[in-house]
Amino acid sequence: MARIIMTPERYQEIKRLLELKLSLRAIERTKGCTRRTIRGIRDGQILDPSIPKKIPGPIWVSQVDWDEVTKELKKGHPLSFIWDEVAKDKVGYIGFWKQFHKKFPQYKQASVVHRVFEPGDRCEVDYAGQKAEWIDIKTGIIHEVPVFIGALGCSQLFFATAKPNAKSPNFLECHNEMYKYFGGVPKITVPDCLKTGVIKCNIYDPDLNASYEDMSKHYETAIVPARPRRPKDKAIVEGAVKLVMRYFNWRFRKTTFTSLKEVNEALKVAVNIINQKPHSRFKVSRYQRWNDLELPALGKLPSQPYEYSQWKICKLHPDSHLSVENNFYSAPHIYRGLSLKVKITVNKIEIFKELNRVALHKKYNGNNGKRITELSHLPDNAKAYHEATPQNLLSQSKFLSIDLYNFVDELFKESSIAHLRRVQGLIAASRKEINVTGHELAKECIKKSIESMKRFNKNRVPYFKDQLKNNRNIIPTQYNSIKRKGGNPMLRHTTPSKLKLITNPPKGERENVSTN
Repeated sequence: MARIIMTPERYQEIKRLLELKLSLRAIERTKGCTRRTIRGIRDGQILDPSIPKKIPGPIWVSQVDWDEVTKELKKGHPLSFIWDEVAKDKVGYIGFWKQFHKKFPQYKQASVVHRVFEPGDRCEVDYAGQKAEWIDIKTGIIHEVPVFIGALGCSQLFFATAKPNAKSPNFLECHNEMYKYFGGVPKITVPDCLKTGVIKCNIYDPDLNASYEDMSKHYETAIVPARPRRPKDKAIVEGAVKLVMRYFNWRFRKTTFTSLKEVNEALKVAVNIINQKPHSRFKVSRYQRWNDLELPALGKLPSQPYEYSQWKICKLHPDSHLSVENNFYSAPHIYRGLSLKVKITVNKIEIFKELNRVALHKKYNGNNGKRITELSHLPDNAKAYHEATPQNLLSQSKFLSIDLYNFVDELFKESSIAHLRRVQGLIAASRKEINVTGHELAKECIKKSIESMKRFNKNRVPYFKDQLKNNRNIIPTQYNSIKRKGGNPMLRHTTPSKLKLITNPPKGERENVSTN
């Protein structure tokens, strides 16, 4: 039979049963312990296991403030850092560790199993759960910034940096800096299932973010995300996060950072110290192991770092342009009405139909609706004039107003492709005006508005709408009057004079009216 350990719960339960005046034999049957143990608890010879035992030890044990040690340990600081500050000159770390766990056995940790990786095979990345803080001196605002941490598998060399946020551009820039710090690219990069890296999680076949996948092709590394809710898939970086953040918080706990640059400099100091220390298992530092084994096995860095790119799906408008960041870029007219993939980088816009690139433009960094057009993408003007979309708009304008039709025809003869969106806006505004004021009055408003546009050479949809609104108030409202036929004096078309004669008949006719 296995030996039953006296736990604080079992001890308190036996004390309670003794207070209830149960016999030793009854307690023995109930709790499964000997009567000698029960007598020891009753007589005070056996103490509560939750109370730390005062074990005599070396002289230095009494010189250490153990309450302060446990206080710092509860804050999350590693025991090795605490020893380095309070007892390094008295005893080695192993002796300190043994005495601490004799006095406080509840802090013992379970054993771990180490994994072994080939040099240059693996790199794991993750964000630290705790963010770093810096204070803006001018405004007094406290900024919290995420800390990105990477670790190589074989040498366990660490890298850390902080960015303003964890959005996709900063996430990919962290990878650029990490690969440069490592001096090469590993075969596999293992991230967590965060949205900037993985669009849809799956244990077997996750969907990667398009920009992240594009970055992996640039560096020739395979992205293998950790499985959802499987932190052991990236256990190395999980340990790196704990080590780096604990040392960072410990060493700079009395420092107030005033800029993101200072935070990154402090992270660099903390990481360099950890990388230079001898590893407990390797017996050499991480830096030396990286330099001897892993650096020669890493893949070569490309000549240029990865340039962040964003992908989106755009539908090509009938005018052979698509909208990207409030500007318009042309694509071959044969793809009008189809959805195309657009790759947006810092300096260029690339348009793809499936896997084929069909257009390339230099990116315009303004935000004022500029049209960037390559003439080879457009059809001939004569051909465009007879195509379905301009003819359809012409027929709509003719139905609404002959003046609008003539004006649209002039615009299309000038350039049907360039004025296609403008004509759509003019027709939409005209149709709305007809629905509000009626066909007759709207025709006059449209006519006056077009004359004003031609006079001042302002062929713009907003100006046309303003003119419609102004002309609606200027043109007499006789077009809006309702005419009805009939002899009923209560109808609106009855004139005031006739209404007066009917409502005020002569004295001789009043009796006849009343009789009728």
